[in-house]
Formats: sequence, structure tokens, C-alpha cells
Amino acid sequence: MENLTQKQVEEMELAQMEEEEIINKLMGATEIPTGTYIIERVGIPVTLKGLSEKEINRIRKECTYTVKERGGKRRKELDSEEFNAALIESATVKPNWNNEKLLEGLKASDGRQVIKKKFLAGETSNLADKVLELSGFDDELEDVEKIKN
Repeated sequence: MENLTQKQVEEMELAQMEEEEIINKLMGATEIPTGTYIIERVGIPVTLKGLSEKEINRIRKECTYTVKERGGKRRKELDSEEFNAALIESATVKPNWNNEKLLEGLKASDGRQVIKKKFLAGETSNLADKVLELSGFDDELEDVEKIKN
């Protein structure tokens, strides 16, 4: 048998959990993942938390609009800039993007505008990706499948 890492051993043990153990874990409190990321160009830390599927779907719906095409057809389109800013605003633990001093100083109406005014496109995209990672959109589920096989 090959040498297994501690993580692999733990994952194998988790894959063997009994139904009752799983139910008990689901009934208990769960911690929402957080992470702090440094925006080097601006020189600030941003602390983000994971969002629920319901929150992400609400944001996606808020940032989707209808486009009329030729022939009267309509299609839905996601405003990715607005979606990324909304994800970041909703997931930010610190700083408060809606701080009055910040809004006045940047002449912004809300936190989303602050984010869009202060950060470059790549910075916004990277922060939004971090929110999605904290929300569980990563390769974690694939690892259990590899162990099972």
C-alpha cells in the first residue's frame, strides 16, 4: 500500500461515515469559511466570507437583464462587472464598503460603486473568484470521488 498523507487518511475515514454520524453532523452548527486577501496595489486587506447558494442566486438574478434581439426575441444576459462587485460587497466582512466617509470621499452611491471605482478589473475578478471558492465552488468534491474509486 502506498504512503498516504494525513489529509487522504482523514478523507478515507470521512467517506466511511455511518448514516447516523452524517445526520448528527448535518444537525450541528457549521462554520462559514472566511479568508483575508491583500490587494497589493491599494495596500489593504479584504476579509471575505462564503455565501449560500440562495444568496448567490439572488445576486445573479439582480445582475441579469433582458436583451432584445432582432425579430423580437429576448435573451437574458449577466452583467459580470455588476455581479462581481455585488458578490464582493455581500461577502465582505471587512472593510465596510458602505461606510459614509468612504461613500462621500469617492462620490459613490453604494458599496458596489466603491468596489468598481477603486479596483481594476482583474482585482475585482480575483476577489469574486475568492468569494466563490469560500462558498464551496472548488475541487473539494472531486477528491472524495477519487478516494472512492
